[in-house]
This record gives sequence, C-alpha cells and structure tokens, in this order.
Amino acid sequence: MQYPYQDAALTIRERVTDLLSRMSTQEKIGQVNQHLYGWETFEDSQSLTFTEKFKAHVEWGGGVGALYGLFRADPWSKVNFENGVRAQDSWRVANKVQEYVMAHSRWGIPALIVEECPHGHQGLEGISYPTNIGRGNMFNTRLMQQSSHLMAQELALKGVNLALVSTLDLVKDPRWGRSEECFGEDPILAARMSEAVVAGFQGDLIQSDVAFLDQPAKPRTTDAIGVVLKHCIAQGEALGGHNSGTVTIGQREFSDVYEPLLSSVKNAAGVMAAYNDVDGVPCHINQPLLTQDLRDVNGFQGIVMADGVALDRLSGIFETQPEAAAAALNAGVDLSLWDQTFLTLDQAIENGLVDEAALDNAAGRVLALKFLLGLFEQPYVQAPNAQLTALLEKADALNLQVARESMTLVKNNGLLPIRNQPQKIAVIGPNADELYNLLGDYTAAQSSARQAQTIYQAIQEMFPESEVVYALGCEVRNSIHQEEAIAKVVELARDADLIIPVLGGSSARNFDMAFLSNGAVSSKGINMDSGENVDVASLSLGGQQEVLLKQLKALGKPIACVMVQGRPYDLTLVNELADAVLIAWFPGQQGGRAIAETLVGLNNPSGKLSVSYPRNTQQLPVYYYQRDAAKQDDYYDEVGQPLYPFGYGLSYDQFDYRQLAVKQMVDKLVVTVKVKNNGQFVGQESSLLFVKLTGGAVIQRTKLLKAFQKNAFQPGEEKSITFELPAADFNYMDIDNQVKRAQAATIMVADLAEKITLSI
Repeated sequence: MQYPYQDAALTIRERVTDLLSRMSTQEKIGQVNQHLYGWETFEDSQSLTFTEKFKAHVEWGGGVGALYGLFRADPWSKVNFENGVRAQDSWRVANKVQEYVMAHSRWGIPALIVEECPHGHQGLEGISYPTNIGRGNMFNTRLMQQSSHLMAQELALKGVNLALVSTLDLVKDPRWGRSEECFGEDPILAARMSEAVVAGFQGDLIQSDVAFLDQPAKPRTTDAIGVVLKHCIAQGEALGGHNSGTVTIGQREFSDVYEPLLSSVKNAAGVMAAYNDVDGVPCHINQPLLTQDLRDVNGFQGIVMADGVALDRLSGIFETQPEAAAAALNAGVDLSLWDQTFLTLDQAIENGLVDEAALDNAAGRVLALKFLLGLFEQPYVQAPNAQLTALLEKADALNLQVARESMTLVKNNGLLPIRNQPQKIAVIGPNADELYNLLGDYTAAQSSARQAQTIYQAIQEMFPESEVVYALGCEVRNSIHQEEAIAKVVELARDADLIIPVLGGSSARNFDMAFLSNGAVSSKGINMDSGENVDVASLSLGGQQEVLLKQLKALGKPIACVMVQGRPYDLTLVNELADAVLIAWFPGQQGGRAIAETLVGLNNPSGKLSVSYPRNTQQLPVYYYQRDAAKQDDYYDEVGQPLYPFGYGLSYDQFDYRQLAVKQMVDKLVVTVKVKNNGQFVGQESSLLFVKLTGGAVIQRTKLLKAFQKNAFQPGEEKSITFELPAADFNYMDIDNQVKRAQAATIMVADLAEKITLSI
C-alpha cells in the first residue's frame, strides 16, 4: 500500500478525498465521461485487439470513467453470434479491459463496466424476461426481486458492475413507443417495483439510514451489482405521446405522482436523467430535481447518469457545448453517455463557467461508486465455468413463472381452459411463429435454439394428439399484398376445431435498419410498431389483422385470441369476435410455453391490468387517477370509460371479498379484508387497495393505489389480508402549495369501501 486511497480500512469518503487530491483536472474529467460505445473497444471479439479509438480515449482521460455496452449484441451495435462475445467469455473480456485501463491510469483506477438490462441482459445468451408492461400486470414484487437478483448474478459473473434498468416511467399516453418499458400508469406500483429491482440487484449495498461514504468499502461479490434506474423523470407525460417530448405538468401533479417515485430510488447506485423537460426545463439541467429533490429531500446517494447523447441536445438552449456542460454539471449530472458535450468540461472550467469544485463532486461520486463496488481491491473476475451455466438454467425456469404471471385474461366465455384435445388447431397470425416478436425492444440477438421457442411450437407440444397447423395470415403492419395470404389461411382453418389468432404489434429490430446516435431506430421497419422512437398516432391494430380476424370469425369456429403487444391496442373488434382474449404483452423467451400452459389451464391466469385499457386513441387520456372534477365523462360520440379499468383481469377462479375493516393507529392505518377462492383451481389473486382523499381547497383524485398484495389460494380457501398504510399516504398538496394531511379518506378494496375521518 502506497497511498491512503489504497487502504481498504479507511472510509470511502477518506479514500475519495485522498485520490481526488492527487488527480489532475483532466483525469477527473476522464472519470465523468462515458463516451465510448463498448463494442468499439476491440477490433474483433476473437483476437481482443484494442482499437486505436479506445486507446486514444484512455490516454485522453488518463483512464476511463465508465464503458457502456461491452457485451451489447443487437442490430444497432451490429453485433451477433458471429462477431460478439459469448456469455462464457465475457469475464475474460471484462478483465482485459480493466487490465488495460488500470495500467494506463496513473492511480490504477478501474472502469465501470455498464450494460443495458431493461428486461434482461442485452448480451448474447442472456435471459430475456417479459417487458415491464407485462411484469407490472404481475403485481408481484417478490417475483420482481427474485428475477432481478438472478440478473445481477448473471451480470456479475460476466464482469459487469452497473446495470441500466427502466423502472421510473409511467404509461400516461400509450401512443408513446416506450410504453412497453413502463410497469404501468400507476406511481405506487412503479415505486414498489423500483424498490424490488434495487433490492434484487444490490441487496444491502446501499441503505437509506447509512451514509455509505462513511463506511469502509465492502468486498466485491458475485451476488450483487449496482443498478441505475431510468428515467428521471416524467418522460411518459410527454404531450401527444411523442418520445422525448415536452412535459407540461405543474408542481401539484409532480408532488402527488412523481415524489413517490423519487423516494423509491434512494438506495439505487444511480439514476439516469430523462430526455424530456418538465415545464420547459430539461431534466439534465434541472438542479432542483437532480440535487435538491433527489438528494436533499429523498436521500439519494448514488450517481446521476446522462441519457445517451442527451447533453448534446442542449444545443437548442446553449450556444456552446462548454456552456451546456457547465449547466449539466452544476445541476447534478455526474456521468455522461456518448455525448461530445462533457468532453469540453476543461473549456468550461477554464472559461469560468463552472467551478472545479463541481467537477470534484461529480468525479468523487463516480469514484465512490467504484470503491463501494469493491473494484479497487478486486477489479477482476474469475472464470464462471459451470456456475454461469447453472445460473442461466435457474433464471430460465424463473423466467417461465414471470411470463405466466405477466399475462392477463380479459375475456372468456367459457372456451378456456381447453380441457380436451381438439382434432385440429389452427394457429394463425404475425406473432404466432416469431420469437423476436415476443421479446420487446432492447433485446439481444437470439440463438437458433431460442428462435425455435415460439407460440406455435409450444402449442404443438401442448397438444400432441392434435393436428396443429400454422400460417402467417398477414404481417403486423404491412397492408400491401396481404389478400392472398389471408385467403390461404381461411382455407387452412376451415376444418379446424379451434382457431388461435396471435395478433398485436412488434418491437423486433433487424440488421437492415438505420439508427440514431443514441440507439433509437430511425428508419422504422414496416412491421416494427413499438419501441423507442416508434410512437403511433392511432392505437388501431396494424395492417390487415382485423380483416384476417373477421374472415376467421366467418368460419363459425371457436376463437381464442392471443395479443402480443407493447402497448394497449384497440381491442373493440377483437372482443366482439373472439370467444377468449389473452393479453400476453411481450412475454419474453418463455412466453410461448407460458401462453400454451395458460390456454390449457396448467397456468391459472393471475395478471391484472396495470393500465386503464383505452377503447381507442380518441379517448386519451384515460389513466384512472385523474382529478374528480364535475365534468361530463362521456363524449358526444364515445363513452368516457376505458374498455377495461386499471386492475381488471380474469381468472379461472372466482375471488370474493368481504369484511373490510379499517383501524387507525398513532401513525398508520391498518386495513384488513377477507378474500376467498370460490373456484376449482389453485390460483393467485392480487388485492389492490385504493384511497380517495377528502379535504383542502383542491380537487382530489378519484382514487389512487396505495398498497397491493399477491397471494396464492387453494380451491375454497379464505385468507385474511392485512395492509398497513403510513400517515404519509394521506398527504396531498393544497392550494397554497403546502403538503397537508387529508381530513377524511375512503378506503377501497375490490367492490368494498369505507369512509373514515382521519385522526393520524
């Protein structure tokens, strides 16, 4: 040991202070830059020869702050199984990067290896889970934490230090292409899921009642890594559902809806700022948001990462990049992502636009995270060998359960579950035999074995005594030259005993597409109608899908329709024509099997809608917690109520609620209710508790979710469910912009309600 920062017995704060005192300004700037695309680090994945671009950047910064996407494999990176890094080789690649970076840093500072993980690692052979909009339908934080923990272990064995995970966005306008990345429209659901993600990835790495800077660093472990939650904040509020659009919400809306989300990130290693503005102020230069609210009010201790090239987008406000860099640094951005702007921090300091103390704060937080993760003592990882293989098998099994719970049955006239073996089953539609259409955006290239695991293949296996036939019928969006294909499908299904149309949308990218510098698709494939930068004006089903369904219905056969989608599409016609409708969302690699199990009753559907399901675009917005204003809810030409309300979902059982009881304690409410399974299946039921506040000089919301639980029931079993609501659950922002306690509240669970005068 030569310097104090190398002494593992000292606190992280002491080590950071010592290290910063030795670093040059340029070395500090190197630590706050995450400029490179990781897949450009090597000439190829076989020889592992470093590119001149990588070596020049390391020299420029006296090291590397963070390196994004070393293992990313997708059409944007142009990485696949032919030129990418296989899972079992990842550790070796990560070690080689760390060895080079540390050898070319005067102080031996390791890099943060950062990977995309919105619904599983976006690397070769990674486990791809259902997208968030489906996982929100689970209402199961325990399962969310378990799957997050397996993701963390997978990434840790590969040598990854930070995972970027979408949790903070809300679906307020489903025209937005990134709706699939949201858990739903509700802030409490998103907050509880965010906390589960943090607990799963990080364990006790950061605790809200302890300043980790004042503790010694913990040893590096393969059981946890840091997680960066995105996006901060209100991106789903953008006008018109436009990606990166402007947000016009006011202080009261922000307080009621987004403060719970900000509170949920306090133990995360990082958050990513959002592209959007809030009331005209871009999130990346919003100091009240990133410093006062996030850190001072909510106790956040981690780093704030910029979104991809977001700082370069500040050119619409600032004349020069140094001005933009200074504004972002002063606001609280600690680490860039791919932009040119943070490369000019030296000019910003030289020109007096920002003090070097602000750079010290940012670089210090990046260094603190590296100490916290144990990288200075253990920068390298060991060969995972059989451990990684066993872990991926375990994750695959859990992925199946996540897929089972993420889908929601919204219509069933008795057709499901299918108890017999139909003589002939026709599986029809654009999403029936294409694995990529099940996976959502931000998905890695898949092996040929994975690609065979489609819905059609799973239904074949589930009905071994039936003749199971398949035809495309029509494409997702393409409307040209579909008539002949539809006619062939109708003929194929004419003598079928059961028709299973698999319709919806797709986020599947291909290697022929063009992309923006932040990875969003710019030349949309005709059949890619969801995902980042793929916003739609209409929620109608694309292409000739409705035509296909009408012609299938004319055959007079039973129809069980499966909807594979990343946003709510107009289901009015589907509901009219189909005997059963199962919304599978984008169900992930195990989605085919989970759907087949659900159709036959091996899986009792338990999902509940995490969005208010609109009838069509013209109704928007329909999210359930709007203010209870004295207005006409219906339109002249359309009803105002959604097709299906938030929390709706059918089971093969019937769950009944009774005996709602509310007891006020000194600082909380205790709510109990009895729930009984009156069906014949083993099932799970998500119990949702809503609160409507009374009081103040503002219009209160119709109701707002405050708590939820998911419990398993045997046939005929009854359980008493208990919820505890802290006093803060009854706060609101009054006309004077002060947060106050409500005078009264109505507690609602299922069809039960009780109004009480509050004394807490």
